Amino acid sequence: MNIVLFDDEPLALDYLEHQLKMIQDVHIVGKYTTFESDNLYSQIAEADVIFSDIEMVHVNGFDIAKALAKQTRHIPIVFVTGYEKYAVKAFDIDALDYLLKPVTLKRLTKTIDKIESYYAARQHVQMPHESLTIHVLGEFSFQLGSQAPEVINWRTNSACQLFLYLLQQHNEVVSKDYLLELLFPHLDLNKAKSQLYATIYQVRQAISPYKAFLHIRNIQNGYILQIKHTIIDKISWQLELENAPLISFDTIKKHEEIAAKYKGSYLNQMDYLWADQERLHLENKWLDHCSIIATFYKEHQHERAEYWFSKILKSNPEHEEAHFALMKWYAYHKKTKLLEKQFQEYTHTLEDLGLPINSNIAQWYTNYQNTTRTHS
Repeated sequence: MNIVLFDDEPLALDYLEHQLKMIQDVHIVGKYTTFESDNLYSQIAEADVIFSDIEMVHVNGFDIAKALAKQTRHIPIVFVTGYEKYAVKAFDIDALDYLLKPVTLKRLTKTIDKIESYYAARQHVQMPHESLTIHVLGEFSFQLGSQAPEVINWRTNSACQLFLYLLQQHNEVVSKDYLLELLFPHLDLNKAKSQLYATIYQVRQAISPYKAFLHIRNIQNGYILQIKHTIIDKISWQLELENAPLISFDTIKKHEEIAAKYKGSYLNQMDYLWADQERLHLENKWLDHCSIIATFYKEHQHERAEYWFSKILKSNPEHEEAHFALMKWYAYHKKTKLLEKQFQEYTHTLEDLGLPINSNIAQWYTNYQNTTRTHS
């Protein structure tokens, strides 16, 4: 990508050039403190994009944009300024992006993505007709369109972990130093770096069948996994859950469908410490949603409530609300043996975990037993 820079402050030009050069495949063909159109058109003709300040001593960035608009070949412009007040006008003249100084590498990477997308659209690049779904709930797999899911045979465990961590942080730069500590904490620095480069190569080879969807970019101090036309099931599931309608007779089936899309815990059977917090967060979201469904059915359709409370306990055996709801359900229907079994499961589970039994539940069970004996 060829870039021309305009700013009347040489230090600002140097800083922006430094930031851009930290991104792969970027070439600065010229940087200028003034705009003399007759002299610069030959250099600008080589550019794919212009980065320009707005308030400059000898020229205004908007005037540069107008001059460029008169050319036969349209060159997109990105404004880089210290002021927010010009944003509306900038986008009115069809600026591709608007950056506030000082420009961070993270924000600049997003701008480069916009430029690439702009040229892809202009060149009528054919996008994939199907999307890629990456399943991370339950079994980790890739699924292209309606095809059967594929489980990748990773060359090393480190390659698998590296990809999954970059996926969790997708579209964000992950520093090489962090990856070295994450993957190879016991190796000396030089050997660890060599292993990291080899592992990145292994990951790129493994995901090469999906290169239309996944791309690992090397930025000077780290790596970024960029995804396009790709669905990550944990993200799509959370969005569905967040946008779900209020629960009612009309919407309960929709809620059950959403709950059923949670196929298992995040990165199931993969013992990564960095995944624990996200795993627990998603598990709690699913359990809360199941509790809402079960509670609704408890008031309207007891058999379905029993199904959902039982489902909760399969995933979270210490879930007191589910245990207590099932006990009450069995008591109401005079299923004494099932109630006793449920109470025993509840107490044994808490004992195994070293947790105290809820005094309210214990008292309720004692009262139930006394009442049963009295009626007998």
